[in-house]
Amino acid sequence: MSTQTGKAEVVVSPSEFFQIEATERIRSSVELKLSDHSYLPKSDFLRADWVASVAVPAFKTLAERGFLAPRFCTIGTGVGLDALAAVEILQARTVGFTDIHDDVVECARKNIQSNLLAEDVELFGGAGDLLSPLVGKLSQVDVIYENLPNIPMAQSDDLAHGQTSSTFIAERSEEIPGFAEKNLVTLHYLALQQAYPVLRVGGRVLSSIGSRIPISEILALSGAAGYDGRVLTYTWKVQSEPDEVVGGFARWERKGLGPFHFYPVSVLQEAFEGLSPAAAGAQALQMENDLSPHEISAVDAMALVEKGEQVGHTVAILDSVKVAASAL
Repeated sequence: MSTQTGKAEVVVSPSEFFQIEATERIRSSVELKLSDHSYLPKSDFLRADWVASVAVPAFKTLAERGFLAPRFCTIGTGVGLDALAAVEILQARTVGFTDIHDDVVECARKNIQSNLLAEDVELFGGAGDLLSPLVGKLSQVDVIYENLPNIPMAQSDDLAHGQTSSTFIAERSEEIPGFAEKNLVTLHYLALQQAYPVLRVGGRVLSSIGSRIPISEILALSGAAGYDGRVLTYTWKVQSEPDEVVGGFARWERKGLGPFHFYPVSVLQEAFEGLSPAAAGAQALQMENDLSPHEISAVDAMALVEKGEQVGHTVAILDSVKVAASAL
């Protein structure tokens, strides 16, 4: 499935990582360079990887429904694997990508370029806050994908050191709806706001959100930002970096935010058995209700993590569609 060829590189097989028989627009063996800030793909444990278990099924669902994305953008791309998936699955030809660190963006650019077979792909990348690095560079975008951090960074943390996959700088000048702050989905809301003028009418934002909060609260993000929202796909994943992530949610839960919920992995395996992410998406609210007796708070989940046990969570792809003003 993958090989680690040193600290600075990982090799991924798209046929297994993307579950595609053969690739047409990207190489059949993808070599990914890493920087000190790069988020390492979980290529040997796909159920814990966001691109493999969440983004790719969402892209496939759109493609199966006849919605491709010639103009595509990803916020927080990491190594660029989500962009490569969009080139292959959504037939992306204009690709925008951002991340918070210059070195991550530069690595992503090289990774995308070096693994392309298609010659019709134009890249626009930039480092900075959400979509701001691409202002004035992209317009009339078909799909914007984001998988953004949820947990406000502790004062002792330093953005310049290490990976920043689960935390973000909390000080924002924008007005944030109270429900978004309470549920730790601030960046998802801001991404929707920034995306609106960049999208074409009928274009959409795919927000990859760990459903540690009620789906109704996730859907409320679309309406608050002026979109028509629905759940596109619904799935689950094993919680990666559990000490950092579950611990972060537990810390804020103790301060009165949330509550946030996790589940035993065995319960999630049984609940989603035999269901495609799209089929689960169509019945997400009912599935959430059926799972509710098995919810574990973040504080209790952290106690399990400290005992060496695995916990998981559900994941919704919030599909926020930009509609014409007259349709509102």
